[in-house]
Amino acid sequence: MNIKHENVPGQVQELVIEIQKEDYAESVDKALKKQRREVAVPGFRKGNAPMGIVQKMYGKNILVMEIDRLVNEQIDKYFKDNDVKYIFEPMPVEGKSQVDFDNPDNFTFTYEYALRPEVKIDYKAMPAITDFTVVPSKEEITNYIDQLRERHGKYVTPDTIEKNDSISADYGGEKEAFFFIRDLKEDAQKALVGKKVDEKVTLAMRQAFSSDPFFARAFDLKVEDLKEDDPYTYELTIKRIGRIEPAELNEEFFKVAYPNGDVTNEKQLKEDAKNVLAAQYKPDTERLFMNKAIETLLDNVTVELPDDFMKRYIKAVQKDMKDEDLEKQFDQYKRSFQWQILENNIVEGEDVNVTRADVENYFRDYFIKSYFGNFNPESVKDQVDKIVADAMKNQEYVKNAYDMLYDKKLVEVLRKKMNIDHKEGDFKAFVNEISPKEEKTAEEKPKKTTKRKAAAKEEEPATEVPAEEKPKKTRAKSTKKTE
Repeated sequence: MNIKHENVPGQVQELVIEIQKEDYAESVDKALKKQRREVAVPGFRKGNAPMGIVQKMYGKNILVMEIDRLVNEQIDKYFKDNDVKYIFEPMPVEGKSQVDFDNPDNFTFTYEYALRPEVKIDYKAMPAITDFTVVPSKEEITNYIDQLRERHGKYVTPDTIEKNDSISADYGGEKEAFFFIRDLKEDAQKALVGKKVDEKVTLAMRQAFSSDPFFARAFDLKVEDLKEDDPYTYELTIKRIGRIEPAELNEEFFKVAYPNGDVTNEKQLKEDAKNVLAAQYKPDTERLFMNKAIETLLDNVTVELPDDFMKRYIKAVQKDMKDEDLEKQFDQYKRSFQWQILENNIVEGEDVNVTRADVENYFRDYFIKSYFGNFNPESVKDQVDKIVADAMKNQEYVKNAYDMLYDKKLVEVLRKKMNIDHKEGDFKAFVNEISPKEEKTAEEKPKKTTKRKAAAKEEEPATEVPAEEKPKKTRAKSTKKTE
């Protein structure tokens, strides 16, 4: 067996892999014998079929698989031994290979691959990018506290309807509807507010609600079954009025709302509300920052790529792609590849790693905040641990959390390296900041079109839950090299 590097000017290089018969004969023979032991051929006991029949049935497939394994091993070994940094998947060079699986003897395979381009990033020379912090308004903080007080409030049944109440009402005989006054249009609200238990009101109920789903839910109907021209006019008899009386901001409230004792007074409550609301805006502000950082890097850093090779590569991966579609989308593909190379360059030497423990902690924090915020953490530890363990079994959940945490760490690196223009304001100011910039679709983070970061060959990504550091994605092995 022999592998040679054919030095070609430019980024695209060639490898020639020569495989002799003695390189594969023994392993092919061993695989055939194993197949013979397992195959059931009519007329013969299992494991006793003549080798000639087994050879005829499985010989070619086994040979192809063995040659493909050898080719993979040789290319990987060459890249590793020579510390070759490459991008994309090596591809066979049309017309330069000598392969005949029907008459097997010696094989020669010629592959081309693209060298990873050298990239120099001068962060100081690039324009500053906006890092926006949303500061919740006093109104938002007040609304948040009001909702928290309602959540821990007391349910009462008053005699007279007010705007934030719910009601149960009889209609059409023995039928009963239940809805919130706030789900009605203003005119319908006025017709009900001030009414008492046992009073009657006649309304065109479908027009009374702010939307068909609210109406259908209140009257236990399906939206798709609603009759187009029916106003659904009913005489309602008010049977019960429900109201949540907001909890007072006293010692009892703080013990129930914050059992861990982190918040014990109104001043701390407002600060906590501010932090919670600010955290809700964080994903949006970080997305804005990330998109602007990517756009700035792509516009100011040269990343040379071999266009012809990339087009062949894209068509090899997406076999159904037409030439005209490729030409239309090529700039987008190229920009995506360039970002992958830049991303890899940025994280080299940085601690941009996501561990299994990171993902578990993310799930734990999410479930505690979302479902167990009013419980003592120790009292629900076993229950939360079980939910986290179940979440870790779902590969889609794990991947999403894994990528989100990775991007978060990448943002932290970019904040350290790039020139930043810090801004802050309320949500309206944030909307004004992003609105004029939504004209260019290129500001979106380029879609990743491969299953690897453009980088030197490294460890294969885990197919199960990631156990340790997030590996850089490697070239896909979904297509056989011998094809």
